[in-house]
Amino acid sequence: MKKKLQLSGIFIVLLIVFAIGMKGTFDGYYGFYYENKKYEKPLAYTVSENITQLKPVNIFTSYTGFDTGYGFYAPNVASDFVMSFELKDKKGNVLEQKTMPYFKSKESRVRYTTVFNMFLDKISSRNTYDRKYYQYLDIIIRQIAAHVMKENPKASSVTTKLYLYDYPSIADFRQGKTNENLILIDEFKH
Repeated sequence: MKKKLQLSGIFIVLLIVFAIGMKGTFDGYYGFYYENKKYEKPLAYTVSENITQLKPVNIFTSYTGFDTGYGFYAPNVASDFVMSFELKDKKGNVLEQKTMPYFKSKESRVRYTTVFNMFLDKISSRNTYDRKYYQYLDIIIRQIAAHVMKENPKASSVTTKLYLYDYPSIADFRQGKTNENLILIDEFKH
C-alpha cells in the first residue's frame, strides 16, 4: 500500500511537470507565431492549460518554482525588476537609500534576484490569479523590506518601491534614445 501511494505521488508530480512543459511549449509557439491571430487551440494545449490552472496545481507550481519556465534560452532580453529601499529615522530624515539588501552569500543574491520573476504576474493581463496569490507577492515584498530595516538599527520606517525596467525599443535605439526608464509597479511603506 505504501509503495502504491509513493508511486501515485511520483506519477502526479511527473504529470504536473509534463503538463507545465506542454503548456509552456504551446504558449511560446502560439504566442510568437499567432500573437495577433485567431486560432483554435489543439486538445493537448487545452488539457495542459486546464491542468495548470487548477488551484492546487497553481499554488504547488508557484511555491516550488515549476512554473518558472526556461526563458534563459530565449534570444530576447528578459524583464528585469529593481527594488529600491529608502530608510528613514523617527524624525523623517533619510538615513539610507539602497537597491539591494546585504547578503552573506552569492546564493542568497541569486535567490533574491530570481524571486522577481514572480512579480511579472502582477503586471500581466493574461494571468488572473486568486487574490490570495497577489497578497502572497505583497508579503514577499514586505518581508524583504523588514529584512532591510533590520540592517539599520536607526531606521524606524522603510519605503519600498518595485520598478520594472522599460528598455528602449529598437526603433528608439536607432534614433539615439538609449535611456532606460523605470516603471513603478508597486510601493509599500513599512
